[in-house]
Amino acid sequence: MNFEFNLPDIGEGLAEGEIVKWFVQEGDSVRENQPLVSVLTDKAEVEIPCPKTGKVVKLFGKPGQKAKVHAPLALFETSGAAPALSAPAAARGGEYVFNLPDIGEGLVEGELVKWHAKVGDSVSENQALASVLTDKAEVEIPSPKTGTIAVLHAEPGRKVKVHAPLVTFSDVAGGEPAPAKTASAAAAAPAAALSRTAPGTADAPASPMLRKLAKELGVDIGLVAGSGPEGRVLEADLRGFKGGSGATREIAAAKANATAAVKALALELGVDITRLTGTGPGGRVVEGDVRAASPKGERRAKTGRPAAAQAADGPPTFTPASPASSGVEKVPFVGIRRKIAEKMALSKRTVADVTHVDECDMTALLALREELKPAAAARAVKLTFLPFIIRALVKALAEYPMFNSSLDEAAGEILVRRDKNIGVAVAAPQGLLVPNIKGADGKDLFGLAAEVAALAEKVRSNTIDVAALKGGTFTITNIGPIGGLYANPIVNHPEVAILGLMKLRKRPMFRDGGVFIRDMMNLCLSFDHRVVDGADAANFMNTLIRSLENPRTLL
Repeated sequence: MNFEFNLPDIGEGLAEGEIVKWFVQEGDSVRENQPLVSVLTDKAEVEIPCPKTGKVVKLFGKPGQKAKVHAPLALFETSGAAPALSAPAAARGGEYVFNLPDIGEGLVEGELVKWHAKVGDSVSENQALASVLTDKAEVEIPSPKTGTIAVLHAEPGRKVKVHAPLVTFSDVAGGEPAPAKTASAAAAAPAAALSRTAPGTADAPASPMLRKLAKELGVDIGLVAGSGPEGRVLEADLRGFKGGSGATREIAAAKANATAAVKALALELGVDITRLTGTGPGGRVVEGDVRAASPKGERRAKTGRPAAAQAADGPPTFTPASPASSGVEKVPFVGIRRKIAEKMALSKRTVADVTHVDECDMTALLALREELKPAAAARAVKLTFLPFIIRALVKALAEYPMFNSSLDEAAGEILVRRDKNIGVAVAAPQGLLVPNIKGADGKDLFGLAAEVAALAEKVRSNTIDVAALKGGTFTITNIGPIGGLYANPIVNHPEVAILGLMKLRKRPMFRDGGVFIRDMMNLCLSFDHRVVDGADAANFMNTLIRSLENPRTLL
């Protein structure tokens, strides 16, 4: 019999989608849940699976054409009755089909980032099954049953719709499946069963990333005392745990994200490379990280110059020739890395971006920060210069509100935001995320310092919730700790502007008829020229710098 498959509801209240690509042709034999077509909805690409096993008789529409929701999409020749798409997958005999649960925030699909088990594996209830990406938050899905994995219904990088089959189990233990946790529940209760991975570790609140690290280090995370909020185990707790053996440390060092040369240097300088947070691409530990952590430091003679510089005075030495490198390493372009790429590409296609650069004398601000450090310590807050910049920024946004807006091209309106939700870009192993401080203009200096630290820790421990990543009105990206003089930050669309902070350096500056050494920082303001003009950007930056150079006005 023939079965006509209509385009299902693709979420977000959309009435149509654009056909991007057919994965099958007329006449092909297909199986249930095989990828059928990719449909573009509000610049998010959704993969629609085949609803039945059978033969493709007709495809309605070509790539580039629009398809209406509930309009015919494909005609199949099948041997069974039409599927009940809304009905849950049923268990047959010892089998149990587990559908992707509701992952919160009203989302209708998630991108499968990684499987934590493979076909044929025996898994226990609440064991980590898969990681799914939802709007920049990575959620770990636990197994709902104890059994054996018979079928994995998607590959990493594929989109999976909520309530669509995710895993088929065989040899399932009796009883109903445990209710699956949602992404919002996981964010609200980080110590809940969603993050549990093995017996003996169920009571240890920690992120999936740290559980993976614990496994690599050979540490029972259930024995580690957490120093984070509500007893959460942090990376420092795990790496500082004394229960591991020397052999475990050597194994972990061998797996460290670093080149062989950097690992050898760490061994030479007596540095435990497993304790380092890498500053290279993808969190890679680089030579500078090792030398900075070395108890010996970079060997220096009485002249105070680095040993490498002194060696230049003697006869030249040559590195022996070695075989040239070859081959290609294939890194899956999935998960958060692909989400970031999509958003950056959208911004570059949409925004008429311009970057305005100026310099700021931070000498007085650094002196005031030193003065306030005891008061901050009394509140258990680490005071960096970032809270001062946020305070100066919200003052400038109050004077120039167009920088706190977004452009709605479809409606022909500029939406000027009264709320000031300042995003702070945070580099983490899973990618660059931008949580934002809600109502930043309503917080004092110490309140901002505490929230900046809390959000950064949540990003790095992979416990940030989706709400903290949404609703931003202006973004700050702090490039300075890594280095660099200038940058051209990409505007965080749909925002209008982003402020880049460069490296703080001592420079000779001409002041009051003389030359003085001052603490200087370059500021890079990228903005959407469709909304604001260059003169506005210059005035905005002047206002910002004036506040930073007179920091007591920020208290």
